[in-house]
Amino acid sequence: MSEDLIKQQTTSPLVGVQVLTASGELFNHVDDNGPMWSGDDDREVRVAVRFATHFQRPPHITLGISGMDSSCAQNLRFSLVADTVTALGFVIVFKTWADTKIARASVNWSAIGQAVPSSAIRR
Repeated sequence: MSEDLIKQQTTSPLVGVQVLTASGELFNHVDDNGPMWSGDDDREVRVAVRFATHFQRPPHITLGISGMDSSCAQNLRFSLVADTVTALGFVIVFKTWADTKIARASVNWSAIGQAVPSSAIRR
């Protein structure tokens, strides 16, 4: 997992709303002949993300592919979802199946939700 997925930017355009964003390489399976590149059938990569700043409740998560390197010899099949979303973090789940070969993938994500009130933060 890329350290970039951990380096988060925080913005608060509205009082009480918190927005966290990050981007980076999710996996690189071509260099070590990992399962996304060398395998067949159902495969998945799960990457846990801990928020740099917690939310009051589980936030809304938006995920996107920012880069992908795959074989042109097979169809490109994948799904990307946020799983186990809590106020503390979530899990990025990238899946592929059949004979698809994915060398590497990069993602970006945003978490938007209610900020923890400053009065609730221990000093």
